[in-house]
Amino acid sequence: MTDHELLALLSMTPTESAATTLGLLRLDQYNDDELFHQAGVTTLLVRGLATAQGEKVVPVENAAIVGSVIAQAQEWLQITLTTPEMHHVLFTVGSNVGAVLLSITPFGVHDVQPIESGPAMLELGLHLSKEYLTAATADSPATVTIKRLRVDAPTVEASVRAEAGDWTLSSTGGEQSYPREVALDKLRESLG
Repeated sequence: MTDHELLALLSMTPTESAATTLGLLRLDQYNDDELFHQAGVTTLLVRGLATAQGEKVVPVENAAIVGSVIAQAQEWLQITLTTPEMHHVLFTVGSNVGAVLLSITPFGVHDVQPIESGPAMLELGLHLSKEYLTAATADSPATVTIKRLRVDAPTVEASVRAEAGDWTLSSTGGEQSYPREVALDKLRESLG
């Protein structure tokens, strides 16, 4: 999906959760841009992801599912993966109607996949972190930062930096080095 399609879907159901999702995806800067919004509606219609029903445009099929999830979200994870050569951001967005994983690209076209909601979202984030950090080397250290937002809890953020040897956890509790086998458990604890 594109930035403008996500903006259009979020504007079809203007909720507090939709506003949070807009901010996390950094689309709130386009919220008042009518041309950007109209481009989203148009491409949803052209791609068969929305249909006109009288004066309204209504998302259908996968777009309806994605729109419901991101507008009714109750939990978000922002997963940032970095090395000296690369920077990648993923979001998990979960609600009572499901969850999605958004793989963000700098080109405004993003991969959206359904995932399990609830505790499985954090487990997916930790699994992706482990896979990413395990590939780090002394010549190419890696850092994973996870920011967890929930409607009923304070926002928490923690990161793990992997280099040769121990991994370093940074969180509100400070910075501490751990053996790699322990670091992800400590990351899980930090994220609640």
